[in-house]
Amino acid sequence: MRIERAPMKVSSGASRISRGDFLKLGGTGLVGATLLGTTDCGVFQQGGGGEQGAGDSTFNLNLGGEIPDLDSAITSDSISIDVLTNLMEGLYRLNLGQEPVPAAAEGVELSNGDLTYTFTLRDGLQWSNGDPVTSHDYKYGWLRALNPESKSGYFYLLYYIKGAEEYYTKKGSPEDVAIETPDDKTLRTTLTAKSPFFLQLTSFVTYYPQQQEFVEKLGDKYALDQDSLLYNGPFIMTQGEEGGGSTAVFKKNERYWDKENVALKTLNGRIVKDNDTALNLYEGGELDRTALVGDKVKQYTDSPEFFRLLLPSTQYGHLNQKALGLDNLNIRKALMIGFDREDLTNDILQDGSLPAYGFVPPAINPGPGDQTFREANGDLVPKGVRSARQLWEKGVEELGGKEPKLTMLFDDSSIGRDLATYIQDQYKKNLGANLDVQIVTFGAALDKVSAEDYDISYAYSWIGDYDDPMTFMDLYVSDSPNNNSFFDSEEYDRLIREAQTTSDLQKRMQNMLKAERILIEQAATVPVYFQALAGLQKPEFKDYAYHSFGGSDWKYVRIAGK
Repeated sequence: MRIERAPMKVSSGASRISRGDFLKLGGTGLVGATLLGTTDCGVFQQGGGGEQGAGDSTFNLNLGGEIPDLDSAITSDSISIDVLTNLMEGLYRLNLGQEPVPAAAEGVELSNGDLTYTFTLRDGLQWSNGDPVTSHDYKYGWLRALNPESKSGYFYLLYYIKGAEEYYTKKGSPEDVAIETPDDKTLRTTLTAKSPFFLQLTSFVTYYPQQQEFVEKLGDKYALDQDSLLYNGPFIMTQGEEGGGSTAVFKKNERYWDKENVALKTLNGRIVKDNDTALNLYEGGELDRTALVGDKVKQYTDSPEFFRLLLPSTQYGHLNQKALGLDNLNIRKALMIGFDREDLTNDILQDGSLPAYGFVPPAINPGPGDQTFREANGDLVPKGVRSARQLWEKGVEELGGKEPKLTMLFDDSSIGRDLATYIQDQYKKNLGANLDVQIVTFGAALDKVSAEDYDISYAYSWIGDYDDPMTFMDLYVSDSPNNNSFFDSEEYDRLIREAQTTSDLQKRMQNMLKAERILIEQAATVPVYFQALAGLQKPEFKDYAYHSFGGSDWKYVRIAGK
């Protein structure tokens, strides 16, 4: 997943909630729009604040937004995850082929019917301050994410470990969690059920190590800036902070165990939210990689620097069912059906994104038999946009004849503004509804949704954290920290809980298929589009690992001929 900013998922957009790559064209003409916390995009004035580095060993990247949270045990947005993927190292790491390979661990042994994983750490692993990295650091990081006081955004990704859910829900203790460290180099964990994607999970940020002494010494000041972190990954951060609007600078970590295979010496993570500005900087040589949207995609399709990827990511709307009017099923159905997804993807986005008539994207591969999940469940959202008005009017009647006053939240990227213009106009045209718009920064959107201070949010998307439908389906269980829509279905919860704990893989898949149908029947979410990423990258840079699952990896970037 992960949250991406509305398709800047450079995150984006979104999430995550989106890893900063979806810079879109700016919308205009918003009715009743307010702007909160917006920032100026001219961060490249006076040299942009980055470092030149040593010749062509410097890579200039657009993060697409401020870094919201650098604490790996807590964070859940894709910009932070991109950054942390390169500052830290899990037991395993994804390679260029998206496969988990040994990283801090030199290998793993499976036993107990593939439920017990015994990892052995490499010799000589070091933190950036010279302290040894041990198995205890991994155990501490995992348990800290599970501690309910930490308020982790991804605690449930550890639920595959026996005793983890009981600890988080205060029905057990940290001692009951099946994580053992018999010595400094060995970590043994036992799962609740067979989980074929578990090694992939150990490459994800929630499974990163943290040094207990360092974290507890800094307390609330931990992970706020470059000086309040310890690093065990291929890079260290020498400039940057949570929420800062200036360029973040990353340097090669000379204490990294595999430093000989890290080609880049310096990486400048810049923040540009406007696609046209980013494209101008790319053409001027100040960025080495940037996203393309709208008519710019067609303009550059034939360029040798052009790339396009279909992501395991869904841009979707959150409907706060605690908000007046959104507890009404017909109102929610009208909002889910009431806009033309084909026109949005074909005429506005133009980047290869696909209209979303389900929640789980087609880039998620596992499904029943030889089908993907999306192929098996097909299109679930009705395509009759005209029927939405009848649903809206029926809902208004059920509410006593007074139309609910609702405000939609969008992020301040170019695509966020375009989406705001389009959705607002579509609801006016197809429902006869007058919905207000509020434009906020990505971080402000996260804060408002987390604080339940919103009606409808289209501010970010979700990108899968591992290649399985569960990375989407567990978002809407009633106790998920990401269920900010407050959808509550006993049947949905039962289906997902069974899928999470059974070793019957066929039953597991059928449960998730049924659960997605419930999600759409109850209009608990508003799928908008399945995200694609189009962009340009300088030809001299090779092997930029845009992982569909997990953060983008700069470790493998190399300079042609070097």
